[in-house]
Amino acid sequence: MKKRNIVLIGPMGTGKSRAARILADGLGWQLADTDRIMEKETGMKMAEYWRVAGAEEFQKKELEIIRRVRFYHEAVIAVGGNYPMTEQKFNLLQQYGLVVLMYAHSFRLAERVKKKIGKRPTMDYNDVEGFVRRMRRKWMKWSGRADLVINTTSCHPAQSALTIARFIDRHHIKFLKRMKKRRNGHGHFGR
Repeated sequence: MKKRNIVLIGPMGTGKSRAARILADGLGWQLADTDRIMEKETGMKMAEYWRVAGAEEFQKKELEIIRRVRFYHEAVIAVGGNYPMTEQKFNLLQQYGLVVLMYAHSFRLAERVKKKIGKRPTMDYNDVEGFVRRMRRKWMKWSGRADLVINTTSCHPAQSALTIARFIDRHHIKFLKRMKKRRNGHGHFGR
């Protein structure tokens, strides 16, 4: 089956959102950042929604968003790294998406997430280093199932986007095109 989307997964601080934006712009595709979608739909910043709704509702909302965006066509989907990937989420995303796992060494993740204190809802800011080490280990178990794995420790998001584009080109990966609506002779939109 041909894929519809490119899906970026991995722990927080790997540059998924920025790489997804660069890649989407370069391909002329839509961007679907699950964190931004959640903020728009809840009317709250992620950390605030997590505090108000709780961890279980936060994860339910994320799963609901994933269930929807996986059906997009020609989208680059950046999946939030607040919670480790689950079998259910991975299977949903892989069904129509080329899955790219982005990771970085723990010291770099800690350095990056410390820059945005309070933004990351599940982060233990009293033990950032320990938290990112544990989170990184949980995400790395998906490295054998992802279509592509990128180490972003010393990599700018633009380099990550270029690596993904080159992988797609080198492996001749084809994606289903989004159907364009057009008017037929009866004033209705055709297929």
